[in-house]
Amino acid sequence: MKLDRFLHGTADDAWTAVARELGGTITTSLSGVTAIEVAHPRGAIRIEKHVTPIFVGKVLVPVVTTRFATTRPSVAAQRFSVSRASFATAVAEWFGALDIHVDDATFDQAFVLKGETPDLVRALFADDALRARYLRDFQGQLHRRDDASIFGDPTPDADPITLDVPGFVDNAAQLRALYDLFAATLERLG
Repeated sequence: MKLDRFLHGTADDAWTAVARELGGTITTSLSGVTAIEVAHPRGAIRIEKHVTPIFVGKVLVPVVTTRFATTRPSVAAQRFSVSRASFATAVAEWFGALDIHVDDATFDQAFVLKGETPDLVRALFADDALRARYLRDFQGQLHRRDDASIFGDPTPDADPITLDVPGFVDNAAQLRALYDLFAATLERLG
């Protein structure tokens, strides 16, 4: 039901309410994909329903995410990623894989932080309020990465910063909490 609404529907009430609350605008493309554009001092934030087709065996399966995205000038030393810790990360740590830690045992146990410059990532999460917000609201994967591929680089002078949340977020409170988390992260990046 959610997938059908995602693929064929228009902006639902939750997205409309959040767009209105944030002063954003809703855009709908010809394919029916809806997005919210919100002006932000650190760069416009786009919230979109995103589908990535992947092959599972010989079958093409759509993977649905809700994406929060903006771009920043391309600086390799400032690329990083954040994800929730899992069994796989615990095994990797046991074998000696090193993640970045911020000296907060609860936070370090809950998240896997990777980055080109560990001091930058530690400075980002030096704020107690941001760490608490991540522990409470974070879902998915947050990346600041190079978007170059074998087909070219759509933004050669910029790197996207994206928060990809699994599934279609159609709850206004959850959508707003994720937006606030993403915006607070941008503020800390400076």
